[in-house]
Amino acid sequence: MYYNLILLPIFLYLLNLFLVKLNFLVDDPSDSFHKIEKKKNIPLSGGIFIFFCIILNKIVSDEYFITPNLLIFFLLILILGIFSDIRKNFSPKLRIIYQLLIIIFLVTINQELLVDRTNIDFFDNLIQNKYAKIIFTVFCIITLLNGFNFMDGVNGLVTGYKLSILVVMSFISHKLFGIFYLNEIIFVFLIFFLFNIFGKSFLGDNGVYLSSILFSFIIINFINSNKIVSPILAISLFWYPAIENLFTILRRLSKKKMTYLPDKLHLHSLIYKKINFTPNINKNSLTGLIINLALIPNFVASYFFFDNSFYLGILVLIYIIIYILSYKLLIKK
Repeated sequence: MYYNLILLPIFLYLLNLFLVKLNFLVDDPSDSFHKIEKKKNIPLSGGIFIFFCIILNKIVSDEYFITPNLLIFFLLILILGIFSDIRKNFSPKLRIIYQLLIIIFLVTINQELLVDRTNIDFFDNLIQNKYAKIIFTVFCIITLLNGFNFMDGVNGLVTGYKLSILVVMSFISHKLFGIFYLNEIIFVFLIFFLFNIFGKSFLGDNGVYLSSILFSFIIINFINSNKIVSPILAISLFWYPAIENLFTILRRLSKKKMTYLPDKLHLHSLIYKKINFTPNINKNSLTGLIINLALIPNFVASYFFFDNSFYLGILVLIYIIIYILSYKLLIKK
């Protein structure tokens, strides 16, 4: 297992060289209004790297219960993400439609991906109906996917956030069963996080799409399989991309703007603009680190209260209030 710490960086490095040489999936910030001061010729290698690592883990271990059926859907969402990365004029509406189609087929064919319980009476009664359960699950996954896509603007933010989630779930697994869960995939995201934080690799849409579907599968499967784990754990771990999605849509609607048009008014964009005290440090990476460090108490509390819906709910409420107040403060300044 630990040999991955040597092999994976080499594989990612060679993959990056290959993409740059082909001039394929290479970032061009001038074509992306919402991106923050990134250098050119950085490969968008996240999705390809993660996909091949999933295949490798499937070959050597069945730890994640990833079936050939799921691999097909992972490949489909990866292709959609790659197409989104290379086609700068790809219609956002079509993108959402294709996302919905893939996710609907994914959860319909893979029943283990359907949300079984929420510990919220209204939703628990609602998802007793099979079709309502499918709609609710699709809504959760599409919200998560596009929330992470909104977050993806500074180095290390999304990769660090997802790495933190994996670590929390691994420690919860150890607390419950005496084993650390998701070790291999933790190594995958650790390696990519290091490349990402130093500006050597970006997730791109292909990486955001694939990893978001993967994380949806992991958290739903984990909660469905362990009744002692509160379903509110999913909210406490994923509230940030969810609120980023909802808040961004409401903000744009209030200003009578198209909800799918990019801008530089996300929380991470505002924090980036306020960092003026570190002229010799990469502000892009520092912004991602600041936000992830601010979220550490959230992840620690999620671990300690993973089986307590009330405390997890309070935790989510507190962080949403902090998010809104922070945004209001930064936007005024």
